[in-house]
Amino acid sequence: MSSGPDPETPGGPVTEVVRGPVARWWRPVLGGVLAVGTVVVLVVFWRSVVGWFETLAGTDLRWAFAAAAVQLLSMQCLVWQQQLLLRSGGGVAPQGSLTATVYGGNAIAVGLPLAGSAASVAYAFRRMRDLGNSAVLVSWTLAVSGVCSTVALAAVVAVSSAATGSTAGAVVASVASVAAVVPVLTLLAVTRSPEAKHLVVKLLMAVLAPLSRWFKVLRPAVVGPAVEDALTSLGAIRPGVRNASAAGLLALANWVLDAVTLGLAALAVGSGLPWQGVVLAWAAGALVSSTRLTPGGIGVVEAALASALVAAGMPAAQAVPVVVVYRLVSLWLLAAVGALCLVLAPRPVHPAEG
Repeated sequence: MSSGPDPETPGGPVTEVVRGPVARWWRPVLGGVLAVGTVVVLVVFWRSVVGWFETLAGTDLRWAFAAAAVQLLSMQCLVWQQQLLLRSGGGVAPQGSLTATVYGGNAIAVGLPLAGSAASVAYAFRRMRDLGNSAVLVSWTLAVSGVCSTVALAAVVAVSSAATGSTAGAVVASVASVAAVVPVLTLLAVTRSPEAKHLVVKLLMAVLAPLSRWFKVLRPAVVGPAVEDALTSLGAIRPGVRNASAAGLLALANWVLDAVTLGLAALAVGSGLPWQGVVLAWAAGALVSSTRLTPGGIGVVEAALASALVAAGMPAAQAVPVVVVYRLVSLWLLAAVGALCLVLAPRPVHPAEG
């Protein structure tokens, strides 16, 4: 409740927060439950925990560093892809600034709960605009990059599922690829056809007309020209078959190198699991991570990977250390580099274009 003026802060009211009975005891109780749960887990699985640490202690650092190098190369493929897309649209894409942008955006996506993905896209959009690129080109670049990544992931999962004999997984991944491509092809057709563009604007204005009574910003006279200008600008961006193919290949390389990282992590802890099992486990982890149930898939990806590796025939004493090494280089290493980019990388000084 609010009290009178504070004698030490003239004219400034002081707000006293009154804690109810629930607020006074729920934190100690929750802390006690977590402490007891941790002790129980350590007691019950003590031998397994000791075995995991022993395996980790014997990690071959040469393979671990190789996994880290491959993961950094995987991330760089995303930098090159977005650089290619920006330049194909006549934009500005210096290597250093774009690398800092991609790593910084990844750190934001990992570090922020719930809104991490949206905040990451907003950060990348602002940074690319600061380089002097138009809003339409930046939006197009981020959208195409995301679609290429989704299609490439689905393609890798489909091929790996087929190679390991999982027909259902291959079919589901193929359907996901088609579902991601169709909207892009539809938008491309609309931007290239004046008749289709006019029809889309007309339908949109008809839908928004009733709402314009309450929201003036949705008036057809405002929305119609804005949408038509945006579609015209998008239609003017023509990357060409060569650049489009290169962007798709870079997205594919990004995912393939990530799968190779898991294989190198398995070699680092001395696991002899066949490559089919590693690929199948990686596909399970990648699909779980793409759902973004938690920031960076923390918790759920580890559980999915370890379970998939054990199901593929890897002993649990090795599966958990493999996942630890893989996530250290694929999540925490990249997040640390991204955090440094957020702190140290200066913002571009080029004026943004209209």
